[in-house]
Amino acid sequence: MKKYILSAIKGMFLGIAIGLCISIFFNYLNGADTYLPSTPVFTSHFARPLDAVTFSVVLWALMGLVFSMGALIFQIERWTLLKRTIVNFFVYYIFFTPLAFMAHWFIIDLPHILVFTIMFTLIYVLIWFINAQLIKNDIKQINEKLKK
Repeated sequence: MKKYILSAIKGMFLGIAIGLCISIFFNYLNGADTYLPSTPVFTSHFARPLDAVTFSVVLWALMGLVFSMGALIFQIERWTLLKRTIVNFFVYYIFFTPLAFMAHWFIIDLPHILVFTIMFTLIYVLIWFINAQLIKNDIKQINEKLKK
């Protein structure tokens, strides 16, 4: 249980850090004079900019929680890799999508949901293949050390 709590806390702080870095990057990219934690549409829903930042921090923490807890699915050894990957994908998608919507990263209508889903899927597949290659390289190195 302690392992899960620590993973959750670590994920939440990592989510906040990543969210903050990404938001700062996009502020510079868009030439903003004033910091906006998310889109102008998102920020316009709040009475004060500080409220928008606070809500963004909560969203980023929840996003970090989703990804840290979802990653634990890969520790279920009795499941095949395919089953773990499919379950992990849907856990991420089902719990991340509402958070992305609350952050006003996309509009809820069919075309925007389709674009979001395609982008999410492509990013997921890319990250999965990168991780698979890293694991493959680790296994190769371990096998080489065992042969010596």
